[in-house]
Amino acid sequence: MDLNRIIREQSRTFITASGFVLVVVIGFIDYLLGPEFSSLTFFLIPVILVTWFAGRSPGILISAASAVAWVLVDITERQAHLRVLIPLWNLATKLAIFLTVVYILLRLVRSEEERKNILSMFAHDMKNPLIVAKGFLSRMLSGKAGPVSERQRDYMTVMNDELGRLEGLIMNFLEFSRLESKAYKPVPVPFDIASAVKRHIDATKNEAAKKGIKLLCEINGDTTGVVNADALQVDRVITNLLDNAIKYTGDGGTVHIVLSNRERDILVEVTDTGVGIPEEGISRIFDAFYRVSGDSKGSGLGLSIAKKIVEAHGGRIWVESEHGKGSTFSFTLPRHR
Repeated sequence: MDLNRIIREQSRTFITASGFVLVVVIGFIDYLLGPEFSSLTFFLIPVILVTWFAGRSPGILISAASAVAWVLVDITERQAHLRVLIPLWNLATKLAIFLTVVYILLRLVRSEEERKNILSMFAHDMKNPLIVAKGFLSRMLSGKAGPVSERQRDYMTVMNDELGRLEGLIMNFLEFSRLESKAYKPVPVPFDIASAVKRHIDATKNEAAKKGIKLLCEINGDTTGVVNADALQVDRVITNLLDNAIKYTGDGGTVHIVLSNRERDILVEVTDTGVGIPEEGISRIFDAFYRVSGDSKGSGLGLSIAKKIVEAHGGRIWVESEHGKGSTFSFTLPRHR
């Protein structure tokens, strides 16, 4: 059993135990206040908290504990419940409403878990045959499977490019599934963002040159921008924002990256003179699978993944844009955590 799984199991146990304690506390307060204050709403609080943070099975246990606690308190406060049919009927009705709400909550959690599992399994199962296909295609292109005509080479090159694009989409699915499951925890190391930005600019110069795009870099404050961060994941954020800026900027445009060293955090701004984002799309641009109307490029997951990575580091990410004139994507990372 790996360390992450052990931590998750211990966290689940702690949350479940805390839920039981909360049920007892609520029951005791309910008993002290008297029957006129008795409310199922309070007993739903531990159910919702435990189900949300620990999962469906602990939620069921807390639901049962809450139901039992509420019934015991109500019977203890109203001795007539032991003799009179109508109060017992009222008690059963309230309990049925409580259990119905709990059932709906658990079904919603289960549906969400199934959706995440399907997404992860789909991406994982697609990955292996894709790797095999790319491997054999590469061998054919290199001539190891026999001579290849010029036309065949052109066709296989197109196929190889499309398989590479599909591989990128699948990797995005896998990464998004991992981040959405909350299993991702940054592995912080001293990371120089300024050097990373310069490296990414050098790597994208050829792509920008094809469209005549001018790449500018500006560093304000200290010449270095060292933070404690997961280098691989922050690299992914920078790559995503820079690639998007070049992709959506027309020929002869400009992409300007500004890095500002501030007292508590580092601010990175990527500004382009591209197509911009319609006003109605700005509030949804970081949503998973959302793509601006008419945009058929990508999976719609890149910005959502970037947002999850930045927020996992304790930073924030946002966009300012004017349709037809360009956009500025900004994110911050705290210097110390």
